[in-house]
Amino acid sequence: MKKLTITGIGMLLLASALPAHHSWGGAYDLRQQVILKGKVSKVAFKDPHVVLTIETKDSGTWLAELTSPAGLKRMGIDENTLKVGDFLEILGSPSRDPDRRVVAAYWEIRRPADGLRWIWQEWPGPRVIE
Repeated sequence: MKKLTITGIGMLLLASALPAHHSWGGAYDLRQQVILKGKVSKVAFKDPHVVLTIETKDSGTWLAELTSPAGLKRMGIDENTLKVGDFLEILGSPSRDPDRRVVAAYWEIRRPADGLRWIWQEWPGPRVIE
């Protein structure tokens, strides 16, 4: 019994040390898709999610939240792929909070200048934010 208790406590401590994660569906409305078009003004390639700051032509500054750096690297995108000054079209889902100017890059990223297309999910049809 003592061995079982020590094992149980050890498993609880290990589980509490593991990083927490969340679903995309909590903060973002995955039923809606938008295309965010603009130039990258900042790249934060760090855990838990890569975040791009995008300057749009008419709608101001937005954030695009991507997956983790490790997840992007597995898909062929690293810290040298997306750069400040790149014009991107990001197909994503908007924040559930209409006051937040954030899009989850859940569907696709395009860089028209060189034809880069990073597809995470097929997208059904968005509205455009420029």
